[in-house]
Amino acid sequence: MHLVLLGAPGAGKGTQVERLKGKLGLVHIAAGDLLRKAVKERTLLGQKAENFIKQGILVSDDIVLELLEDKIREEKKGFILDGFPRNLFQAKKLDEILDGQNRRLDLVINLEVKESTIIERLSRRLVCSSCGRIYNKENLGDFSSTCRVCGASFFQRDDDNPEAIRERIKTYLKHTHPLINYYRKKKILYNIEGEQSPEEITQKILNFLGRKEKI
Repeated sequence: MHLVLLGAPGAGKGTQVERLKGKLGLVHIAAGDLLRKAVKERTLLGQKAENFIKQGILVSDDIVLELLEDKIREEKKGFILDGFPRNLFQAKKLDEILDGQNRRLDLVINLEVKESTIIERLSRRLVCSSCGRIYNKENLGDFSSTCRVCGASFFQRDDDNPEAIRERIKTYLKHTHPLINYYRKKKILYNIEGEQSPEEITQKILNFLGRKEKI
């Protein structure tokens, strides 16, 4: 099974990936993780990507697509894609990559969340400085100031403030939102209301997949 998770920043994609990958036996492929790994390992693609990052601009589609194609070829199991595709060009190129490997997307899950909810969620978000695990300030309690996984300290992203979040949402709507119609026409889109609890969302996705498998 090959899945894509769509949704604006703060829609809960990362949470659902963590919940679904084990239940479905899938590998999580995140474009951002692939870029960070390539940069850290100083590969040829990583060095090219680093030049973009240092200039504060988006890494070119060609670099991201090449990294992604290599990872998909390497993973023989099914996968969940998170953070990719971000635009129609990437979506069509992803189709070409999968076609070239005799594979296809089975389902695209779109998490629908109100702007006010996104701003509230991201304003409370903390990130582990070492492993990148995401935390919510309200869920940490009074006694935890370090990551429960690796023990490193937290930081808050510079763009996790209301003004920057609104701009990120605008960017998402302009570039990524059109993918919804693209995948709807392919009849592989599943819209789900993302204001529910993570447990409820996961269960509805699993229920939907169950029905899909029986058809």
